[in-house]
Amino acid sequence: MTGLTGVGIFWAFVSLTAAIAASVGFYMPFWLRGFMADTSVYFGVFRRCNYPRLDDEGSLIIVEECGRYSTFSDIPSLSWQISTVTIGVGCGLAMLISLTAILAVCIRDIITPVVAKVAGVLQLCAGLLVGAGVGIYPNGWDSQEVQQACDYASRSYYMGGCTLSWSFYLTAAGGAITLICSVLSCHASKRKHTPVCNM
Repeated sequence: MTGLTGVGIFWAFVSLTAAIAASVGFYMPFWLRGFMADTSVYFGVFRRCNYPRLDDEGSLIIVEECGRYSTFSDIPSLSWQISTVTIGVGCGLAMLISLTAILAVCIRDIITPVVAKVAGVLQLCAGLLVGAGVGIYPNGWDSQEVQQACDYASRSYYMGGCTLSWSFYLTAAGGAITLICSVLSCHASKRKHTPVCNM
């Protein structure tokens, strides 16, 4: 028998859905879409698709594959490096809380009233971290790599000839739903009945 209320069961499943959405959106490189040599290019916070590279003869070619930057310092913007860390930590924290909540659906007394409040505070932190990372990401649109794909018109918080793609929205939605779940957590645990002693 579960130790969660009806709201608690709803909280557990919505928390897991939000954490998965934010994590998938974070991992996928389809945040910003531009064009280079008539080829769609995509930029995420730490991954990219169809990126330019110099070949052995020194001419520019488009590598048509998705991959992450070789090292953390290769991420073309300090803002994207900060976003990578904040969203990564936020997604990890959201996933930890949601998996604990899912366990509480099957195992009694994992989520007590105190644990539910702590989980809510941690979910609030996770949602804020994901939201901060999503908010900081557009500050990196002034990097040379992005400008090449956005008609040399992009700058911080202005994407020029580029458009936002589905991964950006999925991550933002996951962070927003995680914030909502932090409120639901306060009503997740069934109240424990304390015995009354008759004298």
